[in-house]
Amino acid sequence: MQVVAFGDRSYLSQVSVLRRAAIDALADYPLEVARLRLLLHAYNTTFRVDTTDGRRFALRLNTGSRKTPEGLRAEMSWLAALARDTDLSIPEPMRTTDGRLFTEVHPSAFGRPLPVALFGWLPGPDLEDGARPEHLVVAGRTMAALHAHAEQWTLPADAVLPPLDTILLDVPDHLHDPHPHLTPEREVLVHAAFDHISRVLVDLPAEQPRHVLHADLHLGNMKWHRGRLSVFDFDDCGIGMPLQDLAISSYYLRPQRALESAMAEGYASVRPLPTCTTEQYEAIVAARSLVLLNDLLVTENAELRAVLPRYAANTEIKLRHYLDAGEFRHDLPDVQPLW
Repeated sequence: MQVVAFGDRSYLSQVSVLRRAAIDALADYPLEVARLRLLLHAYNTTFRVDTTDGRRFALRLNTGSRKTPEGLRAEMSWLAALARDTDLSIPEPMRTTDGRLFTEVHPSAFGRPLPVALFGWLPGPDLEDGARPEHLVVAGRTMAALHAHAEQWTLPADAVLPPLDTILLDVPDHLHDPHPHLTPEREVLVHAAFDHISRVLVDLPAEQPRHVLHADLHLGNMKWHRGRLSVFDFDDCGIGMPLQDLAISSYYLRPQRALESAMAEGYASVRPLPTCTTEQYEAIVAARSLVLLNDLLVTENAELRAVLPRYAANTEIKLRHYLDAGEFRHDLPDVQPLW
C-alpha cells in the first residue's frame, strides 16, 4: 500500500501519525503512561503525558526542527546545566531508561527519523494572553540571567550549536527560490528588505559578545504560575548576540510598547543592555518576519500551510512600512488576522 507523504496529509492525519510516534518514543522512558493529550501541533509537536503515578511531562517531537542530534544534545545539556546551576524555572530534560537525553523514532509516514525529547512539566497558563508590564520586567530579568549563565557555560565535546549569524539565523534561504506565494511584486519587496537589513547589520559593533541564546523568547514560550515565570521551548537555541534575543522578543510584543519597555527595564536591572543604534535594532526586529516567512514557505504542517497566503500578504504590508518608515509594526491597515 502506498504511504501518503506527511506533508500531504490533513491536520488530523498528521496528529494521528505523531500520536503513534509519541507512544513508541515513550517506551524508551522509565514511566507508565496513563494519558496522552495533544498540546500543540505547529512548528514542532508537543503532547502532555500523564503517568499512572500522577506525574506530568511534556513530550516534544521535532517535526519541524532542523536540529541535528549534536544540536539537540547541546540544547538538552544547556537545560540540564540551567536546572543544576540556577533557580530559573525551565523545563528539566528527562533521561531515557538507558540514560540518553533524547530518543528517536522512525514513523514510515514521516519519511525520516524523528527526534523526541521529554521534559518536566511546567504549571500555569501561557503568558500569550493577559501579559502585563510586571510580567515582562521578570521576563527581561530572566533573559539576562540566561545570558549570564551562557557566558560561563561550555558546550559538551559531543554537542554543537549553530551560529545565528545571518538574517535567517541558521536556516537555509528559501526567500530567493520561486514560490507561488512570492508574487513578482512581493518577491522584489522581500529581496529589497533582505538587502536593506543586510546593509544595516554589517555595521554592528564588532565587540558584541556571542554565546548560546534561547532565540525564541516570546509570550507563547513563557508561563506564569503563582508569581513565578517559566520559560520553555529552547529548540531554536544557537550561538548569537544577546541583542538578538531582545529584538526577537520585541517582534512579538509590537505594538505593545509598554511591554517592550518593561522587558528592557528588567534586563537592564541585571546587566547592561547591548549597544546598538535604533536602526540596527529595528533591522533585527524586521528580520524576524523574514525568518518566519522563510520557514512557512517550506513547512509540512497542514495548519501552517493554510495560513501562508495571509501571512505572506501581511509580511508584504509590514515590510513596505518598515522600508518607508524605518520602524517595524504589526498594527497596520489591511493586515489580516491569521486564525
